Amino acid sequence: MSQICVPTVSPTEFEALERLVFEAITANCEKHSGEADVEAVFVLGAPRTGSTLMYQAICSHFGLPYIANITNDRFPSPPIIGIALQKAFPVHIAFDSRFGKTKGPFQPSEGSALMMHWFGKGDPPGLKSATFRAGLEQHFIDTIWAAAALFAAPLVIKNAWNCFRVPCLARTLPEARFIWIRRDIADAAKSDLDARYKTKGDPTAWNSATPTNINELRRMPVAAQVIENQHAFNNVIRDNLKSFATGRSLEIWYEDLQHDPDRVLARVGAALGRRARPDAPKIDLLQGGSWKIERADGQAIDAYLAQHRDRLASDRHPRLS
Repeated sequence: MSQICVPTVSPTEFEALERLVFEAITANCEKHSGEADVEAVFVLGAPRTGSTLMYQAICSHFGLPYIANITNDRFPSPPIIGIALQKAFPVHIAFDSRFGKTKGPFQPSEGSALMMHWFGKGDPPGLKSATFRAGLEQHFIDTIWAAAALFAAPLVIKNAWNCFRVPCLARTLPEARFIWIRRDIADAAKSDLDARYKTKGDPTAWNSATPTNINELRRMPVAAQVIENQHAFNNVIRDNLKSFATGRSLEIWYEDLQHDPDRVLARVGAALGRRARPDAPKIDLLQGGSWKIERADGQAIDAYLAQHRDRLASDRHPRLS
C-alpha cells in the first residue's frame, strides 16, 4: 500500500474523533492514574549516528509501536488517530532511509510535526523547545498511555530534538526507557558533513537539531563544526541521562550494531524487558554507513581530531580511543 487517502476534515471533527478513539481504548483497558505507569522508549543520538536504523531495528525486532509517517503527516495534533490506523494496517518495516526520512505511510517517522505540537519549535531546542507547550503535557501522557494500551507494548519515539528534552521526558514518564546510540565521532562527523552537502548544498548549514552552543560553533571552520556538534550532543545526552534517567538508559554503539545486531538487540531486549517476535526478520546491517566527501574535508576532520585527541577520547569507539 503506497498511499492512504485521508478525507479533509475540520479540527473540531478531528478532536471529536480523537475523543472517540481515546474512549474506545479506555473502555477496554484500565485507565492510568497518572504518569507513573506509562511506558515509552526514546531513541536518542547525535546526527548521522544510526539512530534511524536503531529505531527501525527495535520496532521490527520486538514488534513495538512507533510514530508512522501517516501519523506525523496527517495527524500530528490528534496522533492517537494515526496510531490506531497503524494498528489496523500491520506493515513490514524496511531497513532503509535517506537522511532519517523513510517512504511509506506506515514506515517509522521521526515524528517532527508531532513533537512540535507538544513542545513547540525553535532552535536551539535545549533553550526554546525543551518543555511542553502550555496545557499539552496531559495530552502527551494520555497519548503515550493509549498507544501502549492499544498495542500492549510501549511506544517508541525517535527524534533528534528529544536529545535535549531528556529532563522533561524523564520527569514526565518515570517508567520511560532511553536507548542512546553512538557512533565513532570521526565517522559521524564525516557523514554529517556529507549530509550537509547533500541536503542543504551548504557545508555550514545544520541538518538537524542544534546544540545550545550553536552560535559559538558557527564561528568555527567546517571541520571543527561537525566534530564539536557531535561532541555537544554527546555531552548533553550523557549528562542528562546520568542526572535524570539513572538505571533507565542503555548505551549502544552503531559499529557494534552493524557487526553483531543479534547480540546488541539482545541487550536492548534485556533493558526493555521485551522478547523478540517469534517471526522477527533477520537483521543484516553490515551494508551502509558510507559517505562521500572531498579528500581535503576528510583530512581536515582527521587533523582536528588528532589535535584534540585527549578531549574527544570519550567520543571515539572503544576500539579506536
